Amino acid sequence: MKDIARKKIVQQYYSKRARDYDRQKIRTWKSKQGFGAKIINEIFDALAGSEGKPILEVGVGSGRIGSSLLEKVKPWFVGLDLSKEMLRLAKAKMFPYKHKFDLILGDAEHLPFVNSVFNAMICISTVHYFALPERSLTEFSRVLKEKGVFVYGDVTLHELDNRGFLDALERALSKAHARYYKSSEMQKLLENCGFYVSKTEVIPYRKSYLALIEDKGIYFNVKPEALYEFIQRATMDERKLYAIGNNELTLLYTLIIALKESKS
Repeated sequence: MKDIARKKIVQQYYSKRARDYDRQKIRTWKSKQGFGAKIINEIFDALAGSEGKPILEVGVGSGRIGSSLLEKVKPWFVGLDLSKEMLRLAKAKMFPYKHKFDLILGDAEHLPFVNSVFNAMICISTVHYFALPERSLTEFSRVLKEKGVFVYGDVTLHELDNRGFLDALERALSKAHARYYKSSEMQKLLENCGFYVSKTEVIPYRKSYLALIEDKGIYFNVKPEALYEFIQRATMDERKLYAIGNNELTLLYTLIIALKESKS
């Protein structure tokens, strides 16, 4: 699939999903913030000391992270997303901080910013939509100041998932998906794009098959029976890697803290 076509599919997916998005995230993570406490706290720690400084979030979504950053870290916050509907949610959520943020409709591969303008940036649950993540990571490096902090987070493949079970599962549910990466693969990608990785955390969490259908499959007319048939074809090794049960499986969320390397 051509990248432009995928971007349109991603836009359409989130325009439909926007009204359900926060409820779905709260359900999965069992948290009002729509994320696990460990992930949120790691992001806060990585961006501590950024009060009043410009921070960019690519894939700002509904603002579930950005609004928390505005409350706790107090940066000058810029959020970018492909979806108008998600940006509307973010604007409403961040309204109490209306003089401290900007929201922009835009593309991660073509950031509308000058070089070396941001002290830090984050990209959460977004990279798996990028057909060529190197393009976006190069753009991220371009707009970051030297030694600027970059926080990456996304669902990732198990390090021993050499057949790409999780990618195949995602593609069975969603036409928007490009690919997932192992934690080690993403670390290498970041290093190749001018970043120094300072910390990596892999956080397991459980997700039900019903939630997978509600979050993804329903928007692409995938029936529950199709998902269960796919799960039944998992090998014994894949069942062990993802702790596949009758009603749910374990997913892995990788959080990486990196710094833009100095050119000197």
